[in-house]
This record gives sequence, structure tokens and C-alpha cells, in this order.
Amino acid sequence: MNLFKQFWKSLYSPKDIARFRFQGIGKTILFLFFLAIISLIPVIIQVTQLGSTLFDEGEQLLQNELPSFEVQDGSLNASNEEPVTVTRSDLTVIVDDSGTIEANDLIGEANTLALLQEEAVFSFGPQIQQYPYSMFTGINFSTDGLTDLLSSLDGAKGILYFFIFFVMYVISTGFLFIKVLLFSALGLFIARILERKLSYRHSFRITAYSLTLPTVFFTIFSLIGSTIPAGSLINWLVTSIMIYLSIKEIPVKKNVS
Repeated sequence: MNLFKQFWKSLYSPKDIARFRFQGIGKTILFLFFLAIISLIPVIIQVTQLGSTLFDEGEQLLQNELPSFEVQDGSLNASNEEPVTVTRSDLTVIVDDSGTIEANDLIGEANTLALLQEEAVFSFGPQIQQYPYSMFTGINFSTDGLTDLLSSLDGAKGILYFFIFFVMYVISTGFLFIKVLLFSALGLFIARILERKLSYRHSFRITAYSLTLPTVFFTIFSLIGSTIPAGSLINWLVTSIMIYLSIKEIPVKKNVS
């Protein structure tokens, strides 16, 4: 069965997921790389839109509409006393060095860049990316510095996008593998309760394919810009249920008398 058929079957068939436990580990790892790509689709779209607006209108925003600012010793210093919010096209920019706004306050905000007291935060609807200013060592993180940076990078947008997406893909894949490793242990526990014979390597394969449904579910909701309350809890719950149903499809081990 090819990768795309496995993907389709994994959305609704615990019985097929149980059968996939006998396939080679290389095919399972390839499937996880494929799932990582699926999960990044909403972020790739939003980052591209955000980048397009930044390059097209960033200099105008920095020079004429946002308060002047500069990062010193890892903290933002801005000329405004209150948070300032500017919305242009598909981008909302917030400058707040007072600590009034925190990263979690931005969850659910679409295409928002916030320069907060200690970090820069990108919000893509249900997801946020946080970057402490200490990460930008060697960059003049100020109004004039970022204006010059945008101007110099305009001709290298393609390379910049590739680098950003590559880093995000590596991080996403890493978290996905960690999740599979953790839930594989849960699979062994479930198998013991259900009295099914299951090795860790087989549990790893079942877990990998059990991630398909929650991954697609949350990808679709991210694409439409919806935020799911207690999303992480629901994600883990759906994954656990799929693992349980798949292990339940394994024949009960026979007692030899």
C-alpha cells in the first residue's frame, strides 16, 4: 500500500492501522515526515502572507506609522507609553514595551507581529511563535536597523523563506517524533490492559499512523482560522483513542495450556 492510501486509511480505519504494525520502519518514518509537512501547511501560508506584507509595506510602517523603538540589553525601549497597534492589509503590528500585553494574549489573533517587552511574537491564529530578543545577537533591532534589513533582504526573499520553512520543518518533525515515542509507551500499557501481544517497535508504528486524524483535524481548523479550546488536550485525547481502537483490532493472544 502506498503512502497516500495509508494516509487515507489512517483517517478512519483502526483495523488498517493495526495491520501497518508489520511494515518496515523506514516506511513509517517516511510517513511521519509526510505528516509533518501536512501540519505545517497553515503556518507556511500565513508566514508567506506575513512576509509579503512585511516586504511590501514594512518600511512604510517602520518609518511613518509605528513609534520608534530599539532593543537594548534584551529589552524593548519604545517612544510610546501605551501599546500601539497598527493594522495594514493582512498584517497587524503591535509595539508594547510596558509589559501590558503578553504572548498568550495574542493566541487566536491572525497574522500579528508583536514587539513586546522581552520578545517578538508572531501569532498565526491558534499558534504563536516566540523569539526572545537575545536570539537576535548581531542585528540592530531598532526602527532604522530593521528598515535597512528589510531593504537589503528584499532581493533574497526566496532564500529567506526556504530557510524559515526548513527550520520550522525540522522543529515540527522533531516534536512529532517525540510525541510518537511517548505515545508508543502508552500503547504498550494499553496492550497490556487489553491482553494484546505488542512490542515497542509495533507500538511505534501504530502510534505514527494514529496521529493522522488529529493532525488533519487541527490542520483544517488552523486553515480556517479557528481556535479550539484546550486544543492540546483534545489532540492527545484523540491520539490516545485511535491508539486504543487500533490495538483493540489486534487478535487476543492465546493461552497455551
